[in-house]
Amino acid sequence: MIRHEEIRFRMMRNGIEYGELYAMGTPTLRMQSSGEIKMSLQGTFLPDAVDSRGNKVEVDWLADEIKPVLILNGEINPLGVLMPSTVTPKEERGEETVELQAYDRCWRVRDYKMEGALYLTAGTAYLDAVEQLLTASGIATIIKTPSEATITEDRQDWETGTSYLTVVNDLLAEINYKPLWFNAAGFAILEPASTPTAENIQHIFTNTKPDPRNRKEVEAVRLLPQISRKTDIYEAPNVFLCICSNADKDAGMKATAENNNPQSPLSTMRRGRRIVKEVRVNNIESQTELQAYADRLLYESMRTGEVINAETMLQSGFGVDDVTAIKYGETLGICVEEAWTMQLTPGGTMSHELKKVVINLG
Repeated sequence: MIRHEEIRFRMMRNGIEYGELYAMGTPTLRMQSSGEIKMSLQGTFLPDAVDSRGNKVEVDWLADEIKPVLILNGEINPLGVLMPSTVTPKEERGEETVELQAYDRCWRVRDYKMEGALYLTAGTAYLDAVEQLLTASGIATIIKTPSEATITEDRQDWETGTSYLTVVNDLLAEINYKPLWFNAAGFAILEPASTPTAENIQHIFTNTKPDPRNRKEVEAVRLLPQISRKTDIYEAPNVFLCICSNADKDAGMKATAENNNPQSPLSTMRRGRRIVKEVRVNNIESQTELQAYADRLLYESMRTGEVINAETMLQSGFGVDDVTAIKYGETLGICVEEAWTMQLTPGGTMSHELKKVVINLG
């Protein structure tokens, strides 16, 4: 089947599309899971948008948003909603352009700062507190996984000037949720952190010919030839000691998680020594949540240090920390997608930075 690609940059004002922006050259869209703000767009564009009738429309760079779209064989796939942060006008040979840097809506949440101390009363649901901060930041669309976790004592932990994004991520961490991120439609996502397993694979990459009887293989993403691997050996901890000693609690809490998986090159068994990392937690709901927090740090550390860099054709449907199975030659592994970059032009490629993980044996 012939693959037909189009890239459009739709402009939005108050959530409504009003025109398109035209790119000069090849803009790039990047996801970096370790960043406080996960997605960014860079590129050079003509300075005005164009509406459906071909008329120029002046862009309000302080308020408008950009929605890049991949149209693949006629199917429209949004790639995110981004806010301009830096706009640099240029002129060359009489043609005006703008160099643009834009970020996802985490940028909006980070822009809002505490104007006074935040006071949270005991019994407040964690997600209610998070949603109130997001709403105050102008975020209206939220997808959440419900949680019954509540704040256990009156709190006033964040000083004037602290960004809302810092507070939101602190609260989410206390109930073992992922940091705030926004999906391709621009919705805020509030979801628990999860351990990569064979059961929660979201994408399959392969360079082998698919078995037509296997639907998963037929739907797998084809790898391009450019594949590289490297292993980063460092003094990674294999024991996590998490301590919560908030003064308002009757007694301090401790939780320990140990990597004793014989398949992990970082484990206490393979290294022959315990490399302990002590982590201080300011506040957390319960001993159970503290243990879950220690376990999550352990699972995240069990990424082997092997990084696989691969390329595919442009694809939609990628988020943050997606679990990806990769098969090339005789190599098969489960990875976490720590970063990806799209070349936003027809025929462009998508590069993936994958960290291979070791499945926990319990």
